[in-house]
Amino acid sequence: MKLFLFNDIIPNPISENEITVALKNTIIEYKILKEKYPDYIDGIISSSQLSNIHLTDNLTLADSLELIDNKEIKNYSFSIFTKYPIEKFLDIDAVWAEGNEHYFVLDTVNKDALFIKIISNENGILFSLNLHTDLAKNSLIINSSNSTNFSVDNLYGLTPNTEFIEEIIKKEEISKLGNLDKLKQILNNPITSKKFENAFDKVSKEIQDLIIEGFETILNYRKNGFNIPETLLRNVTHKNHTISELKLRDPIAKRIYFTEIDGIYYLASLEDKPLKDRLTKEQSSHIKNAVSKIKELVN
Repeated sequence: MKLFLFNDIIPNPISENEITVALKNTIIEYKILKEKYPDYIDGIISSSQLSNIHLTDNLTLADSLELIDNKEIKNYSFSIFTKYPIEKFLDIDAVWAEGNEHYFVLDTVNKDALFIKIISNENGILFSLNLHTDLAKNSLIINSSNSTNFSVDNLYGLTPNTEFIEEIIKKEEISKLGNLDKLKQILNNPITSKKFENAFDKVSKEIQDLIIEGFETILNYRKNGFNIPETLLRNVTHKNHTISELKLRDPIAKRIYFTEIDGIYYLASLEDKPLKDRLTKEQSSHIKNAVSKIKELVN
């Protein structure tokens, strides 16, 4: 479960309208993440009751939520700001025991960042309001009295930032999966043959990791518009059936045969690279078998 903490650090002076608009924007972006990862995100922790969190002298967090002009978003916001006080959800004693002060520099002014240190210890994410360029960053740097600093991932209400946070959540979610499920997640639920799955399960974790790394490299090349070198990926199309061959060289030479149709990956087989004296005949057999498997998967 990924934890979010409301960050009450904001510039002063600031208008109530600016606060409410920024709050609404971050809630909308949080909602996008929650809908994509419903089992991995569960509400926003706040330091105390919403009516006790003062954003200005005359405006509390509860007040600002009430001022949101969209009824659906307003109702949604009250359903996610339900985790308080902070000590019910996070270990504050460990941070107190360290005896250090923590602060965030907002427009040259040091702001107390004790609660940010607490969420950082839990590898959590800040829920911030985009009211200053210092707050509109993917990660905030926090300084400590023991001359160290640390960074905390930060959601602040703009789409590119939300995409950054989503990548963090996605990577953490994938890291907890078994390698076959991890590969399927990376390739967005490909269609796999039993032959491929059985062969994948039998190879070592090291080989599995290299297969995953190979596909990640392919995806990154394509995302950035780069040509993929043939030392990694080769087109071995057979009789008008498009087949690709992902090459692994070390520690054991392996070949993965697959195709992609309309954005869907079809993983046919995982084979040992044939020995040189059998290369042409055995590789041809591997490709023909892969074509047959893909026909089965597509149909």
